[in-house]
Amino acid sequence: MSDLRISTGTMMRISEAARDNIAAGIWFAVLVCALFLTAHGQSILMTAGLMLELTAAYSTFVLCGKAARSPFVHAAPYAFALAGAVFLCLAPDFRNAIQASLVFLGVTALMHGSVVYSAPKNSTETEDPAYVSAT
Repeated sequence: MSDLRISTGTMMRISEAARDNIAAGIWFAVLVCALFLTAHGQSILMTAGLMLELTAAYSTFVLCGKAARSPFVHAAPYAFALAGAVFLCLAPDFRNAIQASLVFLGVTALMHGSVVYSAPKNSTETEDPAYVSAT
């Protein structure tokens, strides 16, 4: 029998400032694309709804990822998601707004959970490799 050492994965660690800059860059890129689509026939309500849903998802990183924040700040992503859902339901050119809003809410909840509960408590914490015995 031989023992194989298998790593369970690596996690890329980036600073909070870099993470926030990446999130803002993606948000602005999507905003530019949404404004382009609005100029070519997409309704403003649909653009506003999609941008609020995207803001809900990214606010989990920007707002909830910092330990020094008030516990009430954890409600902000869900407020953005609710406001985005209202805009999407009011948009005349967006079909299946309720289903899409539920998907966006689910994605926001998953991102919020990953930021709050899966973040290592100590930055020096490392992953132990798993050992598998091959027969």
